[in-house]
Parts: sequence; structure tokens; C-alpha cells
Amino acid sequence: MKKSPTELFELHRDHAPEQAKTSVDYRLKKLELLRKALKGPWREELARALEKDFGKSAVEVGLTEIFPTLDNLKMLRDNLKGWLKPQRVKTPLPLIGTTSYTRAEPKGATLVIAPWNYPIFLSLHPLSTSFAAGNTVILKPSEHTPHTSAALARLVEEIFDEKEVAVVQGGVEESTELLSQKFNHIFFTGSTAVGKIVMKAASVHLTSVTLELGGKSPTIVDHSAKAFEAGMRVAWAKFTNSGQICIAPDHVYVHESKVGEFKAGVLKALEKYYGPNATQSNDYVQLVHDRHLERIKAMGAEAATTGTPWTSHYGEEKDRKLAPMVVLNPDKESACMREEIFGPLLPVFSYSDIDEVLKEVNGREHPLVVYIYSKSQKNIRHIQNNTRAGATAVNMSLLQIANNNLPFGGIGHSGMGKTNGKAGFMEFTNTRSEFYQWGPPVNKLLSAPFTASKAKIVDLLIKYLY
Repeated sequence: MKKSPTELFELHRDHAPEQAKTSVDYRLKKLELLRKALKGPWREELARALEKDFGKSAVEVGLTEIFPTLDNLKMLRDNLKGWLKPQRVKTPLPLIGTTSYTRAEPKGATLVIAPWNYPIFLSLHPLSTSFAAGNTVILKPSEHTPHTSAALARLVEEIFDEKEVAVVQGGVEESTELLSQKFNHIFFTGSTAVGKIVMKAASVHLTSVTLELGGKSPTIVDHSAKAFEAGMRVAWAKFTNSGQICIAPDHVYVHESKVGEFKAGVLKALEKYYGPNATQSNDYVQLVHDRHLERIKAMGAEAATTGTPWTSHYGEEKDRKLAPMVVLNPDKESACMREEIFGPLLPVFSYSDIDEVLKEVNGREHPLVVYIYSKSQKNIRHIQNNTRAGATAVNMSLLQIANNNLPFGGIGHSGMGKTNGKAGFMEFTNTRSEFYQWGPPVNKLLSAPFTASKAKIVDLLIKYLY
């Protein structure tokens, strides 16, 4: 009989202490089964599910969903034993006769809430990392990709015992029920608005959270940049997955001397990647549902009334595929600059003074990424030193996420906590301090009564040690 979200949580809560005692070899064997499944028949099954949900090609699924998931599994396989070993820390001279360590221990019962834009990678990446750390995991995938969520549930059921990893399908009702439980950690990827709901629910139980959110990540193309190349790279990054990526370039500032070159690069990229009309391309992805489609269309229509569209098929739509919309200098008070776009609309603004651009960027919430296209180290440093963001990427967009050794995460409204590599592993563990006294303790020498000789020793310690 199918268990309710509450019943699954209670199962995981009760089993978590035993799960924490599982051997590293046991965890790695389970993750090896997952790796083989993703390289085998499950790759095709998941691709078919994503084609039904999104119209994604199998090649894109392999590149953007399966490949990075396998990369994370490889990193866990290669590093888990080292990450779990106690790490000795230095002993200060006054504590001679002691040794101290830190140890990563599992947090317990964890919840992973995954989004719809990359439903395989953003489900299995944190799931695998949490399981590797010794936790139980309940995965709540998005209801907006039902075929993929159902496939993930079948995959998880095939590999893991229900008491160690389970999937809860459904919508808001199921999510709300899960969030009412006292998990030991919640890992959420999604919008800032929903992130606030998750954090509020977690605060009731003082549950720790990792929030991988989004925001309006700006791109700055300065006067020294190779603007044509910048245009091609930004267009590739923006219109991959139809802009439904949290780290996609949200909007672009281009130095007024480089606007023509940048435009030529954008248009060249769109022609090269998707042909004369992206809505006719099998490699161009649908928007996830009709409500999202209408939101982006309305945003684009508003931008076009005050700015200058660059694309000939601006706003055309077919089967939830919305043609790339690029517009120069739309009204900065319009919706496309008030909200995170998360779709195939790219506002481009010309500028002459970089400090005015930075003033605008800093007038908004801290973004997930600041993208910089420049050949000037001075300008790059100036932009980095005068902005705050989860990451900076220079002369390329999106690819920073592919380095699993590089911590990924936001700041403020763009998120808290990190994922990827060891940084992601540490989110699912508690760093426990361990202190061992082997020789005579210092307090034996320096405890009350505080005689003149003891005062002299303290004075000498302060004078010469610090």
C-alpha cells in the first residue's frame, strides 16, 4: 500500500540512525547501481520522459542531465572515503597534551525538493550526495514534469530500499505535508518566492536548509570585449533550455561602441543553433506549461513596445515553443526588469559609464552570477570588487556550473548554502568537533586560587604567545 508523505517521513526518521551506521562501501555500491542504470536502459527511459514533458532531444538530455549527474557520482566515488575520515586540526601550545579532530557526520532524515527545469540532474545530484553522506532521503520532484517524476520514482524504487530513499510525487498538497515534518535538513532548488516558504516552514523546527534559488544575473560586455564572440556565447547560454535556467544571463549591458558587434553575434548564434526559426527546430525546448508561456509572452510584448526587437520571429509561438526574443533598451521599469525572466527573452541595454551599470546592479538583490566579458583585467577586477554575487564568470556563460570542484550557490535572495563537490557534501553533514585530553590538563596548573606565580605565567603567555 502506498504510504503518505507523513508515513514516509516517519519511516525515514526512525531508520535514520541505522542509515548513519551504513558502511562507505555499502553506500558506494548503491551509487554504483545508480551509475550503471543511468548509463544503461534508464538513460533512454528518462530521455523519453523528458521528451514528453519538454520536447527535449535525447542528445540534450544526455549532455545536460545525465552527464553532470554521472560526474557527481564519479566525484563521490573518488572522494567519499577521504571526506569521511576524521581531519586532525592543529593544537595550540597552551593545550599541549591534547589532540583535536573534525568529523563529518550525517544529519539524518533529509528532504530534497527538486525543480522542473533540469528534473533529473537537480534531483539525483543532491539525492546522491545526501545518501553518500549517510542520510535518508525523500525526493519531491516537480509536478510540472510528471513523466520525468514518475520515471525517477521507478528508478529510485529499483535501486534503493524505501526506508533509505523514496520519492513523493504530487503537487502543493504533498509538498506542504512534507514541509510540516521535522526533517534534519532540507535541500531546495527553485524560485526565491517558494524558497521563502521552505525557509519559513524549516524555521518551525530549526531545520537547516540549502536554498538554490535564482534572481536576475546580469552580463556586462565592456569596451574591450570581443563583442561578437560575447554575443554568440550569451545567446547560447540564454536560449539553451529556452532560458529556463537559474544561471542563465537574465539581461545584458553592452558598451555603446560594441552594440553592433554584439547584435551580430547573437543573431549568428541563433541561426547556427536553431535555424531561421527556432520554433521549427527539434533542438529548441518547449516552455514547461501554458501559464509560464503566457507570462513570458506578456513580458516580451511589453518590452517590445518600448525597446527595439532584434529577432525577425520575435514572439512567435508553436507547441509551447516561444521564439527567442531579444530587445534593445526596453523600459527599465517594465516587468522584464522587475522579475527574474526564466525564459527566452533577453533585454539588452547600451551604456557608456560602467559605474552607472554597477549602481543599477547593486540596486537590486544580489544575483546568482555576474557575467563579465572583457579583455581588461582592470575592468574585471573593478566589476568583481564592486558587486556581490554567488559567482563570477568571465568571458563565458553557464559553464562554471560544469566544474564540480567549484562550489555553487547564491547569496541573499539568490540562495544560501552551496552545492557541488565537497562543498555540497558538507551541506548534508554536521562538522562535529572532537577533543581528546591525553596529558595533564592546563587547568591543573592555572586553576584557582590565582597566586602571584600563576598570574606571572598568564602574563608570560599573553606576552609571548599572542
